[in-house]
Amino acid sequence: SVGIHPHYADSFDNKQLFELETMIENSYKIVAVGETGFDYFRNLSSKENQRKAFVSQIEIALKYKLPVIVHDRDAHDDIMDVLKDYANISDFRAVVHCFSGDTDFALKCLDCGFYISFTGVITFPNAKKLAETVKEVPIEKIFLETDAPFLAPQEKRGQENYPGYVKYIAYKIAEIKEMTISDVANITSSNAEEFFGII
Repeated sequence: SVGIHPHYADSFDNKQLFELETMIENSYKIVAVGETGFDYFRNLSSKENQRKAFVSQIEIALKYKLPVIVHDRDAHDDIMDVLKDYANISDFRAVVHCFSGDTDFALKCLDCGFYISFTGVITFPNAKKLAETVKEVPIEKIFLETDAPFLAPQEKRGQENYPGYVKYIAYKIAEIKEMTISDVANITSSNAEEFFGII
């Protein structure tokens, strides 16, 4: 994927917009736009510029019929305020990466047809509310991700995270949803393949 993270939205301009489009046009390997969205935890860019960069990248994604990887940190209401305007556009696809919201926010995302991606945070002992959210999200709408090198699962806490640790997330989702690990792996892989158009 290609995109401008909200941390860098203050420096987002027409030149970067052009560069994004050029990369998309010149590489068949690009399957998504993002991650883009809002990050109100660090606030390294103004909210206004984060919104401008987010909307601009959504428009690029629509132009090239690519899905959007959404970054949402402490910004659930503003994320939904932007995304709801695109939910009824047939070519618009989105996944909320590194999901940190509550069940209510997850249901709003699902109502809009979006996917939800869970990380190693789901394995943490204090992630009980997130586990409740996992129960409510259909497996057909779930992605698994590590967010490596960050957010190592509980079994590897304090260490650098790696893509191979996605198995710990799959095990936890299987446990929560009372499914087999192979079903979780197969269905979530199929979800991602279809979403990114890499079938």
